[in-house]
Amino acid sequence: MSLESKLESGNQNQDNDNRLQVSSKGKRLFALLLDFIFALLFANTLVQVFREEHWDLVMQSRDLSGLVFFYGSIAFILLFKDIFGRSLGKLLLAMTIREMENLEQRPSRTVLVQRNILLLLFPVEGVIVLRDAYARRLADKWWKTVVLDDQKAMRGTLRILLGNIILFGFFSIAILFQRSGIEKTAAYQTAEQAIRSHQPLISLLKQSPEIEEPEMHLDLRENAENPSLVRARIGDEETGKEVTVSLTFRKNPPGWEVLNIEVKPISEAED
Repeated sequence: MSLESKLESGNQNQDNDNRLQVSSKGKRLFALLLDFIFALLFANTLVQVFREEHWDLVMQSRDLSGLVFFYGSIAFILLFKDIFGRSLGKLLLAMTIREMENLEQRPSRTVLVQRNILLLLFPVEGVIVLRDAYARRLADKWWKTVVLDDQKAMRGTLRILLGNIILFGFFSIAILFQRSGIEKTAAYQTAEQAIRSHQPLISLLKQSPEIEEPEMHLDLRENAENPSLVRARIGDEETGKEVTVSLTFRKNPPGWEVLNIEVKPISEAED
């Protein structure tokens, strides 16, 4: 029996609001794009959380094998993205995976994983989805599955809220680990040492030893035209200073050299 016949058979006892409907080509491709974005955000978050000491110097000597963890994480997530019956992108777009032989039955987890192996052939799969009348990709035809609009999906507003919460969560984690990532760089540690030994700042640092709100703009090219910058604040709003340390990268041996230290009152920096 063809998919069209199965859909008609399944819809005989359904009202108009609950009719089975194959997800459109646009929704399928957009769901995959959402899945890729979430996988990319997750992999990037893992990199931020597990930053190694002096990662700015390690980046210079890292070969292609150093990218295995990042791209391997993305591939792993995409491979197992449907393990709970549907991916995050399908959940947000109200889609679900069903067996061709029984449109009420969800495929096994083994089949759900096997389907995603063929994402390695994404250009081919994308063309097949666009050309197929029911937006099926090659994996759907091989493992006899179909993607339908979910009749029992959460309301649209709740799905939008869920998507925003997930994005906000990734953003919050990035902010949380931003300072840690900066402080692990050789550039920041070189700048901090220069700041703490800079004569005009020693008395202020005795009163306020914390270096606040560090920012960093790095150029890892040797003898770059524009220096790398580490900017931070010391002290309170009234008597505090904004310090900008200019550095340049040296390859032999890999490290940072301080070019200049600029100190100005915080009030002037804000103006």
